[in-house]
Amino acid sequence: MRQRKTKPKILSMAVLLIAGLLAMAHIGATLAFTGPSTPIKSSLQPELNKYFLGPLDQGWSLFAPGPYAQDEYFTMRACVSDGKTCAAGAKNGAEFTEWRDVTAEEMVSRAGNMFSNREAKQSKAIHGRLWSAVSDLNSEAKKEIEKPYVLGVPVFGMELDSAEAAKKYSASERASLRAYKRMEDTAVGFATLYAQEQWGGASMVEIKLRRESVTPFAQRHEEGHQGKISETYIGWRDAKEFDEQTLAVWK
Repeated sequence: MRQRKTKPKILSMAVLLIAGLLAMAHIGATLAFTGPSTPIKSSLQPELNKYFLGPLDQGWSLFAPGPYAQDEYFTMRACVSDGKTCAAGAKNGAEFTEWRDVTAEEMVSRAGNMFSNREAKQSKAIHGRLWSAVSDLNSEAKKEIEKPYVLGVPVFGMELDSAEAAKKYSASERASLRAYKRMEDTAVGFATLYAQEQWGGASMVEIKLRRESVTPFAQRHEEGHQGKISETYIGWRDAKEFDEQTLAVWK
């Protein structure tokens, strides 16, 4: 009888121990992810991002803010010539598209549709998260992202996980740069797929984010009233590469 009672107790203790270790690991990872920037956090950031910002990442805050006080627009253009020709500029035969307001185009399908699907909100979701990532950069980094980084040259002129970057930037600065780079890659990928759909492909893309303040209700019928406009410019980037299965969805 004693042996029969001991086995369930050992199994229960093992299950509780494993559950406790998993809970402690999750709590520790949560504290590291939400805590202040430290050298240890910077070294663990890629793994933390994979754990917390995986395919189920929903892109909205737990505690919702007040209603938006501005409209957001994701605009872009592309260079449809080959990479070297694009880098040489229009004087050397590079062919550039016009600027396209992707968000305005998406909003057409949303008009009068209270329950529009996620497909009609992609540019707006990317805009909000990329704008926030840019806001976390210092003034020097904000000037850097306006420059073109093409023909394989990484943004900021170096890989952020390199020894060179560790010497140039502090741990907190690299954390902000990594967060920005992750969202920029998403935006460039989205612009690449849009270029594929509209022009059959592109070698480079350029992005401009725009915010327009919403007109107060009391001034909505005043002639000539225009809200404040803010823009964030992201210079030319190499288009992303996708497999044929992914591209087929956008053709």
